Amino acid sequence: MSGSPPYIELHAHSAFSFLDGASTPLELAGAAAALGYPALALTDHDGIWGSMEFAHCAKGLGLRPITGAELTIRLDPGVDGPKSADMERFSAHQHLTLLVEDGEGYRNLCRLLTAAHAHTRDNTARVAEPAWTTLEEVERHAEGLVCLSGCARDGALAGAFGRGDTAAGEKLGRRLLAAFGPDRFRVELQRPYWRRDRARNRWLALLAERLGVATVAAGNVHAHARSRSHAQDALVAIGLNETLESSEPRRRGNSTSALASPAAMAARFAEHPDAVAETVRLAERLTFDLTAGLGYRYPGSEDAQADAKLARICADLLAERYAGNGRRAEAETRLGQELKTIRGLGLSGFFLLHRDMLELAREVAVEVRGRDSARSDLPPGRGRGSSVSSIVCYLTGLSHVDPVEAELFSGRFLNDETSSMPDIDLDFPRDIREVLIPRVHERYGHEHSALVAAFPTYRPRGAVRDLGKALGLPQEEIDRVAGMVGFHERKGDI
Repeated sequence: MSGSPPYIELHAHSAFSFLDGASTPLELAGAAAALGYPALALTDHDGIWGSMEFAHCAKGLGLRPITGAELTIRLDPGVDGPKSADMERFSAHQHLTLLVEDGEGYRNLCRLLTAAHAHTRDNTARVAEPAWTTLEEVERHAEGLVCLSGCARDGALAGAFGRGDTAAGEKLGRRLLAAFGPDRFRVELQRPYWRRDRARNRWLALLAERLGVATVAAGNVHAHARSRSHAQDALVAIGLNETLESSEPRRRGNSTSALASPAAMAARFAEHPDAVAETVRLAERLTFDLTAGLGYRYPGSEDAQADAKLARICADLLAERYAGNGRRAEAETRLGQELKTIRGLGLSGFFLLHRDMLELAREVAVEVRGRDSARSDLPPGRGRGSSVSSIVCYLTGLSHVDPVEAELFSGRFLNDETSSMPDIDLDFPRDIREVLIPRVHERYGHEHSALVAAFPTYRPRGAVRDLGKALGLPQEEIDRVAGMVGFHERKGDI
């Protein structure tokens, strides 16, 4: 990394670390580029929700994105934890920082995150269960990942020092070393200017020496600028459902978790210059590109007969739809052009899968509504957006608009330069949705189908209420201010 600064940040959280990170991926990428960083790692809590957005933002700014996550592991108190004398101080949930080195590492990180959230899907639970996975899962899925030993407070090794059980910390360190090997395991040093920072880092450095691995410095960034630190404090208090005053012991308490310049970080870790230099050496190895390294192929693309199947279905439907229509020749020409583009992009299976899903929705609609229902003639799903300009979508039922009759331009939806999957939005009526969703999982398998996440964002009135509670304001005062905000509320989320 020619001309690289002395330090590269390998541990940073965005607002996708909900109620903890205080900056968007774009803000982090912009600040890092402005500070002269050539690369930056995003390591949100138990997820990679913001990683793709961050990767695209970073590349647009000339910053190389590094993909990772801070993973919560649950230790067995009887095996990995302290003896009874220290049990009160033991937290079963510890953190590891995992960074992606290659495609296999990305797949393993996704497997670990899936395992971490597997037990959080019980909608009947009265209290939401936090994400976590086991050390055994980490050991099984270590390939292609670089493991840092975690943050100053809840890190897998630093936490052992904090509770005074250094023997358990060393035992855990040896397990991590065995799983990742000396090339892919690093002991993480942080200096948030808390009590016993120096003592903790000296112990961690000595442990790394005994294990025969390098140390690496990290800032555990939670905001892109110092000015955002107060907002970060408030978010933590809201997440704990406490006031700023009562949550003080569990907040960061200063602005050291804001992204600082490489020179400032090198100065912060002046006692550990090798750990600073290791950030640059490690970043050079972490070359996985999330925007180009997935090698993703859409389900159905492996079907050698997909092109012929789609062409046959469309030809039959065109003969039916345009019988006696004066624009049939135009429709045939348009269909031929579209099918040629689809074949060239390898997307015939893509359209067949969407049609299959629509046919499944028809079966569910008949089952739910009954054949004699007044609603039986309603379509089971309807496409919208740019896909209505496609004659293939029209013929296969994915759109209700005749693009020939409407003289729509299909190039906006699909053309020879298309570099991503076409966007086909299908809206299914509410009356069939509850039956259709589990039926989709049954047909395609849970390993091939999932509900996508929706991220709630604050609107002004909700922000006022939550912030008012964090500030400890009287409820009547919060209600009064929230009511006033409502009259001037903008459309859209904040």
